[in-house]
Amino acid sequence: MEDFLKSIMLGLASGGIYALVAVSYVIIYKATRIFAFSQAGMLVIGSYTLWQCLIVWSLPIWLSILISLAIGAVIALIIERTCMRPLIGQPILAPIVVTLGVMLLFRGIALLFWHGEVRGYGGSFLPLGAWEIGFLSLPKIQVYGFAICMIVIALLISFYKYTRTGLGMRVVHEDHLVAQNLGINVKRIFKYSWIFSCSVAVIGGMLLGNIQGVGLDLDANGLVAIAAVLFGGLESFGGAVIAGLAIGVIQIFAIQYLGALLPGEITMLVPFVFLLLILLIKPYGLFGLVRIERL
Repeated sequence: MEDFLKSIMLGLASGGIYALVAVSYVIIYKATRIFAFSQAGMLVIGSYTLWQCLIVWSLPIWLSILISLAIGAVIALIIERTCMRPLIGQPILAPIVVTLGVMLLFRGIALLFWHGEVRGYGGSFLPLGAWEIGFLSLPKIQVYGFAICMIVIALLISFYKYTRTGLGMRVVHEDHLVAQNLGINVKRIFKYSWIFSCSVAVIGGMLLGNIQGVGLDLDANGLVAIAAVLFGGLESFGGAVIAGLAIGVIQIFAIQYLGALLPGEITMLVPFVFLLLILLIKPYGLFGLVRIERL
C-alpha cells in the first residue's frame, strides 16, 4: 500500500510536467490548427539556456529564468514569422513537417553549442529534501515542480477566459474568418500563441533539467506529452492536464511493476500503447471536439 501511494504521488509529480508541455501544444493548435512538434525541441533549448546563464555566465537564478523566457519568446517570434506565416493557406501537412524539422534543428543547435553533453545546474533551484507524511516520503523538488506547473496552467486558463486577448484567441480558435470580420488581428493572435506556447515549453524544459539533468534526451518528454494531448483532446486544456497526470501515473506504474519484465527504456512506450487503446474507443480523445462535416 505504501509503495502504491508513493507511486501515485510521484506519477502525479512527473505528470504535472507532461501536462504543462501538453498545454503548450494545445495553445498553438487552438489558434492555428497546427500540431507543433517543435515544442519538444524547446524543452532542450530552454534547459540548456538556463544552464548557460547559471553556470557559464554565473547569473542569479531569477535573471537566468527571465533571460531563458525572453530567448524562448524571441525564438517563437522567429518561428512564427519565418517558418509558419509563409505557409498560411498551404496544405496542413506542410507546416507540421516544418515544425518537425525545427525540432531537429534545435537538437542540432544543442549539439553545436553545448555538444549534447548531459549537464546539471550545480544544485537545484527548487528546495531539496523530503516531507514525511505518515509513511509517505514526498521529494520537495518534485512537489514544488508540480505546484509550479499547476500555477502556470491556472494562469494560462485564466488568461484565456478573462482577458481581451485571451477571448480573441478563443474566437480565432472557432473560425479565422469570423475573427477577422470582428476586427481581430488573426496574425497577431498567431504570434501571441507561439510566444505563450514556447514560453510554457521553456518552463517545462527548465523544470525537467532541474530534476532529470540537462541533455538532448529531454525532448523525449515532449513526445510523451504528445500522447497526453491526443489522449485528452487537441482543443482541451483540461483534457491535456488530466491526460498528462494520468500518463505520469501510468508511466511510474509501468516502471515499478513492469520494469523487471520489460528491457531497458521500453517502459517509455507504455503511455503510447495506452493512448492507442483510448483512441480506438474515443478517436478525438477523452475531451476532444467531435467534428461532423457534410460531404
